Amino acid sequence: MGNIIMATCPCGLESKEIFQGIGFNYYENHQRMEPAYCDHCGVVVGRDISKSISKCPKCRRKMRFYFEDLEKESGNEENFPDSEYLESKEFWHCPRCKQETLKFEGMGCWD
Repeated sequence: MGNIIMATCPCGLESKEIFQGIGFNYYENHQRMEPAYCDHCGVVVGRDISKSISKCPKCRRKMRFYFEDLEKESGNEENFPDSEYLESKEFWHCPRCKQETLKFEGMGCWD
């Protein structure tokens, strides 16, 4: 089961719903969706972490996953954190205003 989340920031950034984690289809398509951002376009979207490169839907540049920032801070890049890693910090990097003011809000669950 996965989470439906939304990214918001006081600067006005508001993402669409992001379907984070895996659902029943994971065993068929092997997709695990996680939030990612593009600093160039200032967007936050859900992207499949199983792909080697995830591109921005607007500019097609490489997107950065939020868990990558968490791995660098902790110094542990070997194990991917569980799906609750977004709760480990209150504020995250906002690609629009470039400040640590973005929040992820839970909207529900999905299968």
